Amino acid sequence: MTCGISCVDKTLNKSFYHLGICIAKHPGYFIIIPVLLTLLCMTGYQQLKYQIDPEYLFSPIAGEGKTERAIVEQYFKVNYTHRFNVGRITRPGK
Repeated sequence: MTCGISCVDKTLNKSFYHLGICIAKHPGYFIIIPVLLTLLCMTGYQQLKYQIDPEYLFSPIAGEGKTERAIVEQYFKVNYTHRFNVGRITRPGK
């Protein structure tokens, strides 16, 4: 019963021992390479664009809500100059 566990333990122990020796012999690689890899990955993270529109995130592409909203916006245009009411806006920012 303990043979399977001790075999795994010995194998892991030997593998980590050799990894430690490799790191001790070449410490520069294990310091410089992760820093350069982190800097390279940060360039993509800076260009990440967030989408916070709940209608885009949670409604289907051809859902009924979007078609109904298009009909309402087509027939009932919002007049922003005369007697403007914030409650009449069907889509903020548009």
